[in-house]
Amino acid sequence: MLLPVSHVLPLTVIERRRLLPVAGTVLVRSGQEVDATEVIATADIYAEHISLDIARGLGVAKNKVPGLLRRKIGEEIQQGDVIASRPGMVTRTVRAPKDGKLVAVGGGQALMQVSRTPYKLQAGIPGKVFKVEADYGAIIRMTGAWIQGVWGNGRLETGGLYVAADSPEHVVSVRDLDPSQRGQVMFGGHCANGEVLEGIYQIKMKGLILGSLSTRLRPMAAQMPYPIMVLEGFGNIPINEVAYILLSTSAERSITLNAAKYDRATGERPEAVIPVTGQGEVPMPLQLAPLDVGTRVHILRDPHQGRVGTVRRILGVTRLENGLHADSVEVEISTVGGEEEQEERTVVPLANLEVIG
Repeated sequence: MLLPVSHVLPLTVIERRRLLPVAGTVLVRSGQEVDATEVIATADIYAEHISLDIARGLGVAKNKVPGLLRRKIGEEIQQGDVIASRPGMVTRTVRAPKDGKLVAVGGGQALMQVSRTPYKLQAGIPGKVFKVEADYGAIIRMTGAWIQGVWGNGRLETGGLYVAADSPEHVVSVRDLDPSQRGQVMFGGHCANGEVLEGIYQIKMKGLILGSLSTRLRPMAAQMPYPIMVLEGFGNIPINEVAYILLSTSAERSITLNAAKYDRATGERPEAVIPVTGQGEVPMPLQLAPLDVGTRVHILRDPHQGRVGTVRRILGVTRLENGLHADSVEVEISTVGGEEEQEERTVVPLANLEVIG
């Protein structure tokens, strides 16, 4: 059986296919090095259309309009330019009401696209252009560490990594805000204080990686002008040990935080990447991985949400405590009992698991 993979990898090949929503202009070439925030392609997104009744404006039959046009389809038009005219003792004209582009003519009418909004496509990760997709974008590749999250507010930045979390159970407070870390991306545990989100903006930090976030702060985090990525979810959830070790040992390294919104249809997730150079052959990551005894897994739901464990038995269809039946496995996780770590085994349905890889 195969499960989705949550990538928390110290070294892998990361590849991103970055494409415009419509045809435009690609600004990079194959083999070119790019920064994560570098614009690699642009396009005009048209937000408004205007229909012009040419036949009525000129006082002619609809079938006469094509012969009276003074502009071609696809041609850029400035406000006031003549689109069509009828000569005579008194010349009649139809002019463009706004800047735009003539896109269609038919039935005695013309359609203009106006209110152009420039769309700028960023590389998303630092790396090298592996392949150019003509008129639409490019495939970018890099080698480095890769950490995926479960929620992001849709923003992108790069900076050095400031590690505020001193344990997987860390709770972020305003005391963690250090003005000397301006321009850095902060890594912390659970955040339940809106003053922290405001403070990061005030001292001009570049971004925030959290283990978990209070549900009531989600709307506020979504509006922050810097990227925020949540690793585990909403509520007070400890950081999984694999992500904690990787990030806490990467202090001061350059990190790109792409807090993309989770899209199950495309597989896009919020992520952080740390470039690593000078390595030999590095394997590509798996998107799906086989589940077997010994596989490391990440638990996605209570009562052990955010914990990482090891599969010890494949159980098949099992009756759960809530009375439902589901394909399940027995997972061994570490728990703290007194001053020593103890091993605990729990039954988890496959729907609540993803492979750590």
